[in-house]
Amino acid sequence: MAVPGPAPRAGARPKLDLQFLQRFLQIQKVLFPFWSSQNALMFLTLLCVALLEQLVIYQVGLIPSQYYGVLGNKDLDGFKTLTFLAVVLIVLNSMLKSFDQFICNLLYVSWRKDLTEHLHHLYFRGRVYYTLNVLRDDVDNPDQRISQDVERFCRQLSSMASKLIISPFTLVYYTYQCFQRLARACEHLRVFHPGNHSEQDIDGAHCGEAGAAGEAGGGFQVQAHADPGECRACCFLQVQGFASEAGGSFKWPGTEPQFVPRMQ
Repeated sequence: MAVPGPAPRAGARPKLDLQFLQRFLQIQKVLFPFWSSQNALMFLTLLCVALLEQLVIYQVGLIPSQYYGVLGNKDLDGFKTLTFLAVVLIVLNSMLKSFDQFICNLLYVSWRKDLTEHLHHLYFRGRVYYTLNVLRDDVDNPDQRISQDVERFCRQLSSMASKLIISPFTLVYYTYQCFQRLARACEHLRVFHPGNHSEQDIDGAHCGEAGAAGEAGGGFQVQAHADPGECRACCFLQVQGFASEAGGSFKWPGTEPQFVPRMQ
């Protein structure tokens, strides 16, 4: 870049096209000159922290459903243990968020330093300084553009980096966990018919049979070996709806739920 290229035509606006992608990749070569550079190591650290943060957030989201089991069983020791675990996870989540923001700020400072020095090196090479300030009218105040535009670009990039990188991993992880939890809950869910005292297993393909059992005066029962924290949060609302349609209610007297018919 000894001499600036031709001036852009009047009225031209930036576009999200192949030229933008090429320029963005050129900037990345400046920000990440090689894999073992300081910026690359900080970025990998940010990725690991963001992944760990999402894992902790997921575990925190499971805590409320586990309280159904310990409160329903009046388990004081289990309540204390679960509360201690919740406090530890919340504190860990706060620390990871702070560390995430700290690394983003470090990346912002490092990126701005490297990109500004690179532009200054090109700016004072050969006749570029004279050409931009005297012969070119389309670039106003190049010094201010270098300082302000680089600052805005690096700040936006540092704030978006962790979100852009973590989004695909978060989507895949939560999709996998959703299918795992749903399959596990359906394996432990059974429909019983008071008339013939028979029980039928339910999976994802027999949700219609569950509704029919409720209309026939039946109900739902979760096996004793099922984890209430896993099954209740997933199935309680749907079970409660079927119980209402069957003319009764749905209660959790102990480790197993119970369908209570409405008195005529």
